[in-house]
Amino acid sequence: MFNLEKIGPTIMKIIGGLVILLTFILFFMSTSDRYATHWMGLLFLVAAEVMFFFGVPFITQSKPQHNGTLLSSGAATILALYMGVALILALLSGLFTGALTFYMVLQLTFFFVAIILTLLLYAFSHKVNKDIEKTLVEREEKGWEAKRGKF
Repeated sequence: MFNLEKIGPTIMKIIGGLVILLTFILFFMSTSDRYATHWMGLLFLVAAEVMFFFGVPFITQSKPQHNGTLLSSGAATILALYMGVALILALLSGLFTGALTFYMVLQLTFFFVAIILTLLLYAFSHKVNKDIEKTLVEREEKGWEAKRGKF
């Protein structure tokens, strides 16, 4: 029938494209008075949506060299939380019309925190995978019957 591992990332990217389209439609239908903070909120929200809907499938496809469960679930959680924060900040962007610099600093802080945490998780999952492989090799050398994937 269908191979979900191959079709899943494609479906997620299609859903992401639709969500981004919906974001633009709602933005242009919601208000006619748009300030710089509104545009910045839209920019960071779309960036968060791209990071989530296109980043998670990319990350989950790099499983062989990394601890897939840790990386997939961790990155999806970090990027989903960032998308939620970006959505809340975009909805509240009208409150920051007089404080554009503060709003930009706030948005950039959350943006880079999400990227840094995802990169740290990526590196950590690679280390975990190396440690697991090392442990399995040591067990095999000692004559233990190691079953990959089942501890």
